[in-house]
Amino acid sequence: MYFLIITFGFVLALRGTRPAPLQRPAEGLVRVWHEAADFFLTICLILVMGAATLTFENSRTLAGEYTFLGFGLAAYLLSRYQKKTDVFFLTAALSAFMIHGRQEDLLSQLSMAWTVSAGIGIFQTGLLGLRYRLLFSNAPAFIKGWPTLCLLAGFLSVILWSAARLVF
Repeated sequence: MYFLIITFGFVLALRGTRPAPLQRPAEGLVRVWHEAADFFLTICLILVMGAATLTFENSRTLAGEYTFLGFGLAAYLLSRYQKKTDVFFLTAALSAFMIHGRQEDLLSQLSMAWTVSAGIGIFQTGLLGLRYRLLFSNAPAFIKGWPTLCLLAGFLSVILWSAARLVF
């Protein structure tokens, strides 16, 4: 699931929300963790609805065959209700589907959703800190762009990967 954290964390940091204000980093941190909490609750609601449809005998075969379609529809409706972007809807649907495919019972699915959401929050916090330090440092102007930030995000990914190998 490390792939989910890095990929979706980077995509959500770039296109998922409005850019965090760099003049007030505390406001950006609150926004990042609010988005991570929304992401966690959305995935949990999708997984619980998916588990509820699998409990009934009449809907078991239909829900089993059209799992991704059901998760996508639920993620779309929930993201529209929360007024989130399309990237949020796509990442929530894909994350819920991949978590559902890897874990059998609902409790392990919810714990995996918490792990992915917390990892995305940590990745986005690190990326926000790197952006802040890069833009307000004494580095030349041509170094302060997105290519350097993408390189720093790659280094952050390697660091998180090594920490994930120790933990998991």
